[in-house]
Amino acid sequence: MRQAYVRELKPYSVTTLADKFGMEPGQALLVIEGLMTRGIVRYRTDKSAKDTDAFDEDGAKDDERYQFNFVGIVMVAGIVIIAYPKYFKEVVPSRDELRQVMRLLKRDAGRAIMPMLSDDGEQTDDRLPVMLALLELYAEYGVYSNYVEGRELNGSGTIDWGRTISNHLPLLSGGRPIYVEYETRMTLRDESDFITRLHRAVLTECSKQLFDAHVGDLLSLDEVELSDEEVSDFGDPETLEWRLERERDSQFIDWKVAVLDLLWRYLLNRERTTEHDEISALGSSSFFHLWEMACKTAFGDELDSKLGKLGFPLKGEWIERKRDTLLGIIESPKWEQRRDERYIECNPVATLIPDTIAFATDEDGRRVFAIYDAKYYVPEVARKIEKQPGLESVTKQFLYQSAYKDFVLDHGFDYVVNAFLVPSAESELKELARVSFPKIMGEVEPPFSNYIHMWALPASAVFETYLRGERIDTESMKKIWENGE
Repeated sequence: MRQAYVRELKPYSVTTLADKFGMEPGQALLVIEGLMTRGIVRYRTDKSAKDTDAFDEDGAKDDERYQFNFVGIVMVAGIVIIAYPKYFKEVVPSRDELRQVMRLLKRDAGRAIMPMLSDDGEQTDDRLPVMLALLELYAEYGVYSNYVEGRELNGSGTIDWGRTISNHLPLLSGGRPIYVEYETRMTLRDESDFITRLHRAVLTECSKQLFDAHVGDLLSLDEVELSDEEVSDFGDPETLEWRLERERDSQFIDWKVAVLDLLWRYLLNRERTTEHDEISALGSSSFFHLWEMACKTAFGDELDSKLGKLGFPLKGEWIERKRDTLLGIIESPKWEQRRDERYIECNPVATLIPDTIAFATDEDGRRVFAIYDAKYYVPEVARKIEKQPGLESVTKQFLYQSAYKDFVLDHGFDYVVNAFLVPSAESELKELARVSFPKIMGEVEPPFSNYIHMWALPASAVFETYLRGERIDTESMKKIWENGE
């Protein structure tokens, strides 16, 4: 299958995409329209080009109107489209970098998988994620199989005393019976079981399709060859549904139940679609969420931690609030309704929610209170800054600092770092810019900061720590808080 690489949110013309797909423009347009119905591609209008908080590209040519609002893999019409993240601006990412992106998408498949919509608007199961789930369950648990219990003469299993006494004569020794032959229980795998054979055939077919499309390695899969039977030879959909439902009714092991459900979803989609017009996708239209989660993990987010477990002694009123979280101590706006010539306090409403709160210590031993906001933007810094966080983001970031003012002062933090964290394809940390808002937000004195610094982080390093569930190496990131005053 032909592979086509596209960059998230980069505008493309039909002619360009047709060239990438190896198709005539008319055929490519049909594919594009199908992808638009799935939300994978969207049409770029003049108005949306100016919306830099949501769109990454502007200044495109008039015919460059189609953007992949998506990161991941799409298989359609005999081609494999690989949409890579927008922070790879200059070059297509390497195979290792793409493999890492796919690991992220597979790990967060519950949020990331794009649902398929049928003609009547009902959600169905996309085939590619089902194939991957089947292969990964096989890698963890092996082939679905049932076991049958049998009997063996003088075997190594548990002795079946009932059958031994009934079927064998003992020898007497000192008035006590001794059985020189005995029957034992043994458990055998039923290799001829229908579901076992079906599972093997489906796994073999899934593996072959992915490796024929040259994405098996990209998805970190091992090639699987377990059967020479064709899936279509196992019966019509009604027969398969009956066999799978009957097996499921008698099955209580969680992973086996999951396999049975996935087998039915795979077979259902196999019957509903044809290879030519099927769109199968694994990916996300909200890759920004993965960046936010990765930054939280990498920098050790303490937002939901209870005050009593922050690792330092509490002071003053905070001792009594040790069960509150760092998020919980942010006050809500106080609304009061007017009633009968007086004001009555209303119930609490939503309040400020920072992205990440973390603590650090600089090389001089000073304690840092860090307020981070992960932004999935790709700013351009030249004579002027473009595609940077907007006014609302800047304002809220200063308000977060204000919300923690008393806590910071009471616990003697040496300074506060306020920072936007954006992804980069580079291997080194880099400060891009800083922003202040003194006339509106007011000047503040140390330990607080009058600036929000914008840092471009090496995305591959941040994502790798997220995949491992670890914090990022502080040595490589310490510039963020050392330059944050």
